[in-house]
Amino acid sequence: MKKQLVSFRDFLKTGKMGPVSPDMKMIEIADVLGTPEHADPDYWAFGKLEMSFDDQAPHQMNWFQIEEAGYLEGDFEVLIDDLSLSLDGFNGNTKPSEFLAAGLWAPEEAAVFYAVLSDDILLNICAGPIQIHFRVDTDFIEDGDAQKYLTNSTVSQLVSNIDAHATLDSIYSYPQPAFEEVPGAFNWNLLSGRDYLTLAR
Repeated sequence: MKKQLVSFRDFLKTGKMGPVSPDMKMIEIADVLGTPEHADPDYWAFGKLEMSFDDQAPHQMNWFQIEEAGYLEGDFEVLIDDLSLSLDGFNGNTKPSEFLAAGLWAPEEAAVFYAVLSDDILLNICAGPIQIHFRVDTDFIEDGDAQKYLTNSTVSQLVSNIDAHATLDSIYSYPQPAFEEVPGAFNWNLLSGRDYLTLAR
């Protein structure tokens, strides 16, 4: 593969990262990216670029992700020797509201999920094939009880505080429209991207 610098913005809009698309098979990934740094029968890793495959031939991709996206910084990120990502002004500290306001998708076409896991707050944006995961620093909650905080706060207060304390975690691309994968696993709350953006401002 020739060296390529691909656009983070284009990836977020389309779910495709240069030669990598979530509808590819394992053999096609090997053709364009070569040998992975880590390879299980159904999971490959190329630095921060990781992908899951069906364990049955022809090993269709289930998804690929940018892992540890919270460490993205600078003008570009080298994923592998021949594939780099132009960050287009985004980085690991970009807030959910900033992604929603960036013109990547119509805000009303994005869905924002948030939930409590133990003493942590999780937040995901789903838009087209893309799912962006955030972790929320809950040190701002005085007693550390995240569930109590969610129960006792107005949606406006929640969104404002969650957005201010959210850090990018990972970004997934699916071969179908992304949606919260495990309904019922957490008590997910749902807002449209438009409503979230309105409340965060």
